[in-house]
Amino acid sequence: MLIGISLTALALIYVLQHTNYYSFFSAAPLSANAVFIFNKTFRLIANDLLCVLLIFALFQDRKYLKVAFLVLFFELAVIMPIYFWIKLQLEGDSEISSPLLSQVHRLIVNPMLMFVLIIGFYYQKYWATKK
Repeated sequence: MLIGISLTALALIYVLQHTNYYSFFSAAPLSANAVFIFNKTFRLIANDLLCVLLIFALFQDRKYLKVAFLVLFFELAVIMPIYFWIKLQLEGDSEISSPLLSQVHRLIVNPMLMFVLIIGFYYQKYWATKK
């Protein structure tokens, strides 16, 4: 059931990717850059927490959750600020990105790192049971 919930919610976030999530939380005016940062950060956290739920549902092992939360923290604390700085300096808050930044955007804001992590967990589990 948790697998279905997390996959359905991930699909819903994808469908609503152009939604201004900031408007749901506050009506106070912010700069376009601040709203851009809020929306992308909200999507990152929501996507990754849903992927953590998926990892829990698939593996039900605390060690996998610890690694998933470390990846989430690294994305949020290190990669995301670098992405925002480059994106806002070069292109502003537009949704259209250059080819290089578009790939970085897919890696960060979309849950690609978590999906790669899930594949790595399956690979590790496969080799651990094979030994």
